[in-house]
Amino acid sequence: MISVQLNYYLNIYSPNMKKLIAITSLVLVLTLYNYPVYDDKKITFAIIFICLVVLAFSISKLYSPEEKDYASFEKEMDKQHEYDGIFQYKTDGFYIQQNNSMEFIKWDKIMAVYSFSIPSQFNDRQSGLEIITDEKSYEFDYKVTPGIMKLEDQLSTNFQVGNWIRQR
Repeated sequence: MISVQLNYYLNIYSPNMKKLIAITSLVLVLTLYNYPVYDDKKITFAIIFICLVVLAFSISKLYSPEEKDYASFEKEMDKQHEYDGIFQYKTDGFYIQQNNSMEFIKWDKIMAVYSFSIPSQFNDRQSGLEIITDEKSYEFDYKVTPGIMKLEDQLSTNFQVGNWIRQR
């Protein structure tokens, strides 16, 4: 049962992982088999220690596949930066869809943009963007506002940099 499960995990991951585990296991077995030969040189302890460390890290990598590699993380971030969410962008501004209504904000009507991060009783911190126009103020939370990453990108492209204020 254990060998079937180990083969399943080994088949999922790259052949390099298989080779590393096989070679390390072989070196460990040969070292333990020929233990008396190397005993005088104290090299046996180093070989056994290095093999066990390599095996421990390789097997832990097999049993924790949730760690994303760079390519999948980059693909996910690209999707988030392309996702419009509740916003629709035009050349002179953008629409916000809230409570079954659409509201248009022109780029030149925005007076200031604040990036905020404050302590919250429900989470560790609450962070987001506040957009202030001539008529109204808008707050968008990073965790609950769909499309906020693309909004940040659009603001940095279409909004004057001198008016972008960051607060910590």
